[in-house]
Amino acid sequence: MTAPSTDQFRTAVAAALPGIRADLEDLVRIPSVSRDGATSPDVARSAEAVATLLADLGMPDVRVLEADDGAPAVVARIPAPDGAPTVLLYAHHDVQPAGNLADWDGDPFEPVERDGRLYGRGAADDKAGIMAHVGALRVLQAAYPDGLPVGVTVFVEGEEEIG
Repeated sequence: MTAPSTDQFRTAVAAALPGIRADLEDLVRIPSVSRDGATSPDVARSAEAVATLLADLGMPDVRVLEADDGAPAVVARIPAPDGAPTVLLYAHHDVQPAGNLADWDGDPFEPVERDGRLYGRGAADDKAGIMAHVGALRVLQAAYPDGLPVGVTVFVEGEEEIG
């Protein structure tokens, strides 16, 4: 398998960035506060949104897993080619409560850009982590149209913010 050129990677990144940004904003709009109850509908909706992003990558095995009263987690896999390793990617889709709304310049779950930075609850911790993985996979799939040279397993859980 031939490695893509730097120009091919740059082209793939430039093409992927607008969609990555839009999908990050959509995730931020989901108030997936786990502290308010791990089984909240918004935490479940966040897990489903993550599962959809991963399924849209063409990952052949995407599952939303639930255990007892815990928050849903998402596991997705792309099998490794024979003899190749598998890379594990981790993130979490739950967020901290917004706190005092008077401390925010607007709705904490409505992303806003200021000075080139995106603000909103979860925009960095950790919905950006989710989109870093999704974005990397989008770019790699564009750069390796015949299949990735490694396997990938993505694990995104919904209880990091509650320990």
